[in-house]
Amino acid sequence: MAGLITSQQMAARRAPRGILWAVGILLALVLAACSSSDPQGPPAVARVDGKPLTLAEFNSRAAFMGLGGDPALLEPELRRAVVEDLVGRALVLAEAERQGVVLLPEELEKREQYLLSQLEPEAFQHDLAIHGISQEQWRAELAGQLLMEKALRLILRPRIRVTPEEIATYYRDHRSEFHRPEQILAQHALLPSKPLAQKLVDEVQKGMDMSQAAEHMGAPLAAGGQPTWLSRGHMPPGLEKKVFALKPGQLAGPLPSPYGFHVVRVKAKRPAVVLSLTQAAPAIQKNLVAQKQEALAISLLEELKAKSDIIYDQQFLEKGRLAPARSK
Repeated sequence: MAGLITSQQMAARRAPRGILWAVGILLALVLAACSSSDPQGPPAVARVDGKPLTLAEFNSRAAFMGLGGDPALLEPELRRAVVEDLVGRALVLAEAERQGVVLLPEELEKREQYLLSQLEPEAFQHDLAIHGISQEQWRAELAGQLLMEKALRLILRPRIRVTPEEIATYYRDHRSEFHRPEQILAQHALLPSKPLAQKLVDEVQKGMDMSQAAEHMGAPLAAGGQPTWLSRGHMPPGLEKKVFALKPGQLAGPLPSPYGFHVVRVKAKRPAVVLSLTQAAPAIQKNLVAQKQEALAISLLEELKAKSDIIYDQQFLEKGRLAPARSK
């Protein structure tokens, strides 16, 4: 039928692996052979077991991925990537429903609050407007994303086993990853002018909490004011030399750099070390589990696609415009 392409044809022209889903997550979607039955109902970018994936869903997902706008203006590879993402998500969410996996309200609330805490409210609203997505749509996309992640985790984790031998091999082959440079635990403020930085120093020296003082000055500290570990090699050399010369409990500032004026209060220090296998094992375990889960997710999607009836709108994939509905 003109304007439509089955997943068998789609497989020959699929987008490259590595689809950006959100907040920093990658999941490859691999197309497998599926049925080529005729579509039913209104136009859709694709259909999964008869369920239409609508243009509105495409636009919402594209906006969530930072690709909002007219689908026709996207590169064909990007359009295909978003459609593949929608198909893969529909398959995983259907499997989640079959297995009784649900997203709890508190799980969504916790992740939503965390993400919003990392963003400036005005900048967030501006980005939503640019990409043509409401906050409710963004929240719905986030909920779908979290449910998909939870379903994959619950379905696949029982199949994953990391042996002590695998951990030891990874440690041996990636020893350089486990060198931890000298670090300081510090509160850090960056201010635009020397007088402001000096005012913060004066307030702290009078006994005021550094986080509260910075908040009152309209320059809240990073990480909500909580001390964070800072490593050598991530600061301008002149600033780094002064900061790492401080002893626990000492306050320094204003310290100039190309970025402004810094005020730093050191809480603790720890020397450079090479982590032992025992110390590194938890991180290695987590990394290997993630690698195996990604590989299993690809296999799971292939299995689900092979069992499903999937049809793609060829005209939309190629031109960004839906094919007309088939007359009965």
